[in-house]
Amino acid sequence: MRKINITIIISLLVIGLLIFSPTVLIAGGLKDKIQQKINASRNLQYNLDVKKESSAVGQEQEAGARVDLYRDRTGAESIQSNEAPAVAGARFASASMVESPIISSYAIYKTDYQAEIEEDVVTVKGNVLFEIFKRGWTQLPLVRSNVGLIDVSINKGASFVTEQGGKYYLMIDKPGRYNLDIEFLIKANREREAGPGSFNFEVMPAPISQFEFTMPESGVEIFVEPAIKLELKSEPKKTIAWAVMPNTNSITVRWTKALPKETIAQVKLEPKVYADTATYASVGEGFIRCQTSLNYSILQSEISNLRVVLPEDVSVLEVRSQDLRDWKVTNKEGLQYLDVYLNFGVKGNYILNLSYERKIGEGSVVAQLPWVKAIGAEREKGFIGLAASTNVELAVNKIEHVTQIDIRELPPAIWSSTLNPILLAFKYSNHPYSIAIDVTRHEELAVLVATIDSADYVSLLTDEGKILTKATYQVRNNVKQFIRLVLPKQATLWSVFVAGKPVKPGKDKNGDILIPLEKSQLSGESLTQFPVEIVYLDKFPKMGLAGNLKLRLPQTDIPVNTLNWFTYLPLDYAYFNFGGDVKPSKRGIHIYTESISGVGEMKKEAAAGYRGAHDLSTQYAQQQAQVPKEEFWTAQMKGVLPIKIDIPEQGRLYSFSKLLVTEKESPWLSVSFITVFRQIHGLLRFIILVVILVVIGKRIFRKKAPKA
Repeated sequence: MRKINITIIISLLVIGLLIFSPTVLIAGGLKDKIQQKINASRNLQYNLDVKKESSAVGQEQEAGARVDLYRDRTGAESIQSNEAPAVAGARFASASMVESPIISSYAIYKTDYQAEIEEDVVTVKGNVLFEIFKRGWTQLPLVRSNVGLIDVSINKGASFVTEQGGKYYLMIDKPGRYNLDIEFLIKANREREAGPGSFNFEVMPAPISQFEFTMPESGVEIFVEPAIKLELKSEPKKTIAWAVMPNTNSITVRWTKALPKETIAQVKLEPKVYADTATYASVGEGFIRCQTSLNYSILQSEISNLRVVLPEDVSVLEVRSQDLRDWKVTNKEGLQYLDVYLNFGVKGNYILNLSYERKIGEGSVVAQLPWVKAIGAEREKGFIGLAASTNVELAVNKIEHVTQIDIRELPPAIWSSTLNPILLAFKYSNHPYSIAIDVTRHEELAVLVATIDSADYVSLLTDEGKILTKATYQVRNNVKQFIRLVLPKQATLWSVFVAGKPVKPGKDKNGDILIPLEKSQLSGESLTQFPVEIVYLDKFPKMGLAGNLKLRLPQTDIPVNTLNWFTYLPLDYAYFNFGGDVKPSKRGIHIYTESISGVGEMKKEAAAGYRGAHDLSTQYAQQQAQVPKEEFWTAQMKGVLPIKIDIPEQGRLYSFSKLLVTEKESPWLSVSFITVFRQIHGLLRFIILVVILVVIGKRIFRKKAPKA
């Protein structure tokens, strides 16, 4: 294995010297240089081989053995060599039972073929350096069997030739490095005597190979394929072609009479330029903004600068292209010339991208679309797509030398630049052209920039005439700076939190509360929610033995999609005659509690509804101050951040809801109450029921009694 690796490395070095050092090889004669490299590598390989085969050298004759091939009528083969006939027969018998050789059983290092033609017969002589790696019979392919095989010999040992499947094979049974000489005849194809001709023959593939062909004629042009390098040498009545071949299985040779070489004068060709333009134009804000892509097709020779002309009143904003060095704009004779300079000359397809705009004025106007022309282009055609970036209506006023088309006919280069829907499309075949557009500006209407998806209120009433309310708004805001609240007249603001963080509220000249808002984050195409939480204290007359309560929620300048209102009323009263613009909710109306903790003894449905509303904002809070109950009534201060306040959960819980609360709408609730003990309240209801039944009975009895 070590020997194989060294041999392969040396062969690869020889190939590398041939392929990657052409200037060195050509100097002093390419043929001589290659031959020196091959001889040097051959000596090295033989030196490496001496140690391994020193014992075999003494047993076998180095002069080599002549191998002759004879065929009898049955197709059997016999061998004539320096071996005894019995030994040769034993070899032939064992050869008929050998297995098919594997790829790694041998390696061919170098081949050298020489061919010479006489009339229409070509004599080919070859020398092959190869190595056998394993013991036992190895099959080495030589040449196709349609040739006239004259001689096959190796430098040592015994071997024989066999024919299988239309090809001759050399059979060798001992490992080692060998030098093979082969000679055969092939038929050449010629159109006529002394006319052009060709021939093809099979060779043994090797990493490096030389081929030499001698033609007994002068003034002949010879072609060898697939040659890496070909040299021709003319002698009296003789032409010699020498070629370096790649790793190939066959060589094809063609020849013809040499034609006189004509000197062709170098002609400098002028570049031919064609241009296709694609323009996306957007109308709005008093300007027409355009993005144009000029796709150049440059033929015959290179160009290193491009020139484009535009109207004088157009402002060039940006120039983009590959290998752009610089650009400048000059005004001349009412036109604007844009010169683009490249780092080096370009040829073929080249794309230049321009951004520019034209001022058209505010309001409804007739606007001329700006144009772009490629200077020096023999032919130019283009497409234009027109869109509206603001609330304007576009219509065609007048067009010249241009055709209006369906927007689906526009090329992909325009669609890739669109930010707004394309309304009008045009195409043109050459300059000049004109497009006048009627631009009608319409009044813009205000749209909703913020919304409250849900508003959840929790109110606690005491019989002393106090009501503590906590409101949690789930807000989505685009550009609104404040949320404006109008609290009940006697209400006092206690706490404000936005997105879980305390904020300082403001107050305008009308007394409205201003709460600064954050801007929602963008999630896909939607805005995210954030909570706004306020707590305020309101007052109403002290509750007596009986009476009526009217409760009102704050008014906001942002519409509310869904409103939920949870109210805790004092326990020692009976409540009836509910009214207002809110509706009782199915999930908690008339659910009673006697506990200080409130919802601990509620039904699960009402408790879940309350907890969802009560804790909706606390999940966003970063820090929550723990405030004792006795500190609820401390004085207020300006200029400091508020604290987090929770609503005590005590009393009878009633739940109400409302859909679509608009701006400046203040939801309200009314309820009647009476002071009774629970037992008296039950007895009173029984007495009332008895009275009602008695009255109904009397009326029925009177109807049935006969008249006197």
